[in-house]
Amino acid sequence: MTPLVDFDQVYFIRQNRAILSDINWQINPGEQWVVMGLNGSGKTSLLALVMGYEWASRGRVTVLGHELGRVDTRELRKRIGWVSHYLAEWISREHGRTMVEDLVESGTIAVIGKQAGDVRPTNQTHQILRQFELDHLAKSLFQTLSQGEKTRVLLARAWRAQVDLLILDEPCSGLDIRGREHVLGFVQQYLERSTPLIYVTHHPEEILPSFSHALILKNGRTCAQGVLSEVFTGPRLSQALEVPLQVHRSDGRYWIQTLSQPFSHETNS
Repeated sequence: MTPLVDFDQVYFIRQNRAILSDINWQINPGEQWVVMGLNGSGKTSLLALVMGYEWASRGRVTVLGHELGRVDTRELRKRIGWVSHYLAEWISREHGRTMVEDLVESGTIAVIGKQAGDVRPTNQTHQILRQFELDHLAKSLFQTLSQGEKTRVLLARAWRAQVDLLILDEPCSGLDIRGREHVLGFVQQYLERSTPLIYVTHHPEEILPSFSHALILKNGRTCAQGVLSEVFTGPRLSQALEVPLQVHRSDGRYWIQTLSQPFSHETNS
């Protein structure tokens, strides 16, 4: 079975500083991964390497069967969906007057704005808009939407594109509890579809029962990785997040509680 993502002894160095060090990581078909770590742990750089926006300083990165550096990343990105607060804000700023239905349809050609040309929404696009509860916003300008609505539009766009890999970079950032749970309901549709996912978050309560694996980064290195239930433990999270934590699981969801005792860097992982 060929991995969808394969990091082989990857280092990412900028201005003589190692952002990522000795990362060995594989995503196999059907797996859905959670990536966690403190700010500055290397999560953003990891995603940039997957997307081909940055290049490994050492080691090899292979995505969807293609070694980066030996493939046209512009073509490769057409097979990868990306949903994030930052992408939504960029679209609002640069292409905010694009209608929702046009933006969702443009997922089929992986371009946004004027480059999308004469692409017109199809019946399939309107079906997807109904599926993501966006049909009443089809003619709305993207810049007029709430943050939660923008996230749902990007999720619908990736669904329309039928991507081979979906990256969700803190998709619930800035949302209230109702908005978070609404978005997570649509994320669950991808999980049920067995779409390979990389879900980056700071919040364990966002991790749905269908996620299968987890990668925890600390200071640019792998702190723990593997089957979610084996990785997502109090000692491992306490070590990675540098806060004494206890992990609870209820109805398949993870919840954390901070402990009163001081944190020790010697905590076993």
